[in-house]
Amino acid sequence: MPKFIIDKIGPIEHVDFTLNKVNMLIGPQSSGKSTIAKVISFCLWLEKNVLMRRNTDYVSWSFVEKQLLEFHKLKNYLNEGYAIFFVGDAIDFCYTKDMCFAKLKDGFERCKIGKVAYIPAERNAVTLPNIASLKMPEYNTRSFIFDWLEVHQKFQKKNAVDLLKLKLKYYYDESSQKDMIVLEDGKEIGLEEASSGLQSVVPLYVYVYYLTHWIYDHQEDISFEKKDRIEGALSREYIKMFSKQMNVVMDEEFLNQAVKEVKLSPGFKKILGTAKTLKKAGNDSLDNLLETVLELEENISHPHYSNIIVEEPELNLFPETQKDLIYDLLEMINSGRDHLLMTTHSPYLLYALNNCMLGALVQENIPEEEEGLQKMKDSFVKPEDVSVWEIKNGKFFPYKENPNYTIQDERGLIRNNYFDRIMKNIMTDFAALMDYCDED
Repeated sequence: MPKFIIDKIGPIEHVDFTLNKVNMLIGPQSSGKSTIAKVISFCLWLEKNVLMRRNTDYVSWSFVEKQLLEFHKLKNYLNEGYAIFFVGDAIDFCYTKDMCFAKLKDGFERCKIGKVAYIPAERNAVTLPNIASLKMPEYNTRSFIFDWLEVHQKFQKKNAVDLLKLKLKYYYDESSQKDMIVLEDGKEIGLEEASSGLQSVVPLYVYVYYLTHWIYDHQEDISFEKKDRIEGALSREYIKMFSKQMNVVMDEEFLNQAVKEVKLSPGFKKILGTAKTLKKAGNDSLDNLLETVLELEENISHPHYSNIIVEEPELNLFPETQKDLIYDLLEMINSGRDHLLMTTHSPYLLYALNNCMLGALVQENIPEEEEGLQKMKDSFVKPEDVSVWEIKNGKFFPYKENPNYTIQDERGLIRNNYFDRIMKNIMTDFAALMDYCDED
């Protein structure tokens, strides 16, 4: 699992943590939840990018400034002593005032790529008219909007997305070029006509469904840039291994030049195509070089998992809908090897997640006649697969009581937390005011 240390960035003083399958960040407004989420998103994307390029030479201060600080709007967030340390499966990454580098780890060749999806709080912007033609800076919101414009076309009326517990359906109507919602009573409305809650939750829900289902059942569209990187990676690995077999010493400059000239030439494409045919037919005559190149292509030519980062899933949603959304998100995440990180201000999301962890602990004891709880089973998640952190004063709270800095007890269930303390304070004020009520 990826490990992170973040120091002196925005409101964050110091956090040190390891990502889990399901992760949640809670805390007051402007406490640093989104800052952490953005750093995580960048580091996971960087690891994927390095795996596609097969080298780290391009990682520099200017690269990080553009891809992290500008893209995620963190340019004015660097404080004295800032630092990011990331330990992934394929790379180690360091970013401080004095150092900026990424280093490939032993065994990186066998690492598989995944999708990295940052779903911002401003996701309802996809409902704006003529959104595709609007000029926007190169920020994460723009990236999400353009991803959405690619994704939503996959789901037309014949394969509409069931928004399960929300009891709705979504599809894209190609003739009118409109996003459509089918309500519980069968009535259809355009997404731009729907409530603010639906405008926020539908893009989130459909995009997560795409990431956890569609991409594994279909051939994903590959841009020219991505195709070029895949071909470059395959050519690079082929040349390196071939030169090693022939005892030819090749420095990095010579290798880069060779990749430019050889990049999947017609001859190499033919060799690779023949190798695929032989392997598909069960032929074991391939040499180690071609086996390795075919394995590399399998690892980097399509996503094997998704890292999904969502800002405030609860936006504009009624509490019961928030609960239903969490149950559905967990059910989708449970269907594969995907990972989910959420930032939230909602106690309902926290308690719904707690229900699903408790459900995993007691599911063997739930009788068949408890139909409501039986229907929840696909949303149950093992507590050891969940990490919930509370941010307070730039650090994870409690500071010393829990060595993992989560707000979970020894069973993994959520206990004392920010939302409970706020509710206690509210009720304390209510009780104090009650003392001054007239007797009648």
